[in-house]
Amino acid sequence: MVVGTRARVSLGLRMVAALGAIAVVSVSIILVAAGVAGGMIVGGVIVAAYFVSLSALPVSNTAVSGFVGQFSMSTLLGGAVLIGLALLPTLYLTPVRAEIQEFKTELGTTGQLAVDRHPKIASIARRLAQQAGIPEPTVRIVTRMRPESYALGGRSDGTIVITRGLVRELTDDEIEAVLAHEISHLANGDGRLMGLLLVPLLLAEHVGSDERPKFQAIHTYGTVILVYLGQLLTWVVVTAVTTVQLWCCLLGVALFSRGRELAADRGAAELTGSPSSLASALETLDGGRGRPTEDLREFKRSAGALDILPPRDDSELSSPFRTHPTTETRVDRLRSMASQNET
Repeated sequence: MVVGTRARVSLGLRMVAALGAIAVVSVSIILVAAGVAGGMIVGGVIVAAYFVSLSALPVSNTAVSGFVGQFSMSTLLGGAVLIGLALLPTLYLTPVRAEIQEFKTELGTTGQLAVDRHPKIASIARRLAQQAGIPEPTVRIVTRMRPESYALGGRSDGTIVITRGLVRELTDDEIEAVLAHEISHLANGDGRLMGLLLVPLLLAEHVGSDERPKFQAIHTYGTVILVYLGQLLTWVVVTAVTTVQLWCCLLGVALFSRGRELAADRGAAELTGSPSSLASALETLDGGRGRPTEDLREFKRSAGALDILPPRDDSELSSPFRTHPTTETRVDRLRSMASQNET
C-alpha cells in the first residue's frame, strides 16, 4: 500500500494548512480563556474594593478610585491574562483533559474485544494489518445500533472500533473493506495526528458549552446586578470567541481529514483488491444512517471526524467545513478504480 508522490505532497500541504489553522486557534483559545479567568478575578477585586469603600470601613471611595487609576487599561488586561494563565491548568485544562480521556474511553475502550465476540472479524483485521505492514490492532465492538467505525492511536498501538449496527448492516466483504479502510488510517498515522488536531476542538466545545447565566435576585440588589452583568458579559465574550474558534477548528480538521479519507479509501481498495466492496459498504452505511438519538456528546463533530462517514448534519455544512468528502465522490472514485482493475 504505497501512496503516490503527488498524493503525499497534497496530504502534506493539507496537514501544514490544518496545523497552522489549529495552532492559531489554540493560542487564541488559551489567551481568551486566561483573560476571562483573570479578568473575573481582577474585576471581582475592584468591585469588592468599591463596595468596601461604601461600607463603614475607613476606606474612601476616592482612595479606591485613586488606587485603580494608578494602572492603565493595558496593565490591568495584562495582569488579568497573567493571573488567568496561572489558573488555566485548574480552571480549564484539567476539566478538558478529563473530557478528552472520557471521549477516548467512550470510543476506544468500551465494548467487547472482537477476538472474543467475533473471532472472524479479528482474524480479518490481523491479516489486513500484516498486509499493511503494521502490528495487529485491537478491534472492539461496541453495543450501539448506529453503524460506525473509528481508528484510534498510531501504527504500533492502534485500536479499531466498530459498532454492532455496522456488523449487522454489512456483508462479510463489506466489513473487510471497512476494516481495511481503518487499518489504512492507522498505517498512514492518521489516528495519532487527528487525535492531536481534535484537542483544541474539544477545548472549544468545552469552554463554549455553558448556558447563558440566569438572573437571580438574591442578596443586595445592586451587588446582584453587577455580578449578573459581569457574568453576562463574560458569557457573551466567551460564546462569541469560542464560536469563531470552533469554526476555525472545524476548518482545520476538515482540511486535514478529507484528503486522509480519500487516501484511506485507496489504501483499503489496494489491501482488499476490491474497490467495489468499500463502495458498496459506504452506500449501505450512508443509506442506513439517521441523526443520532443517543448521548449527544458521543456525536459531537470531534467524534464524527474520526468516523468512516460524517454525522448526518455534516451534509448541511458548506464544502470547506466538511470533515469527509461526499459519499458520492468517494463511491465514484472507488467505482472508477474497480473499472480500471477490470481492464
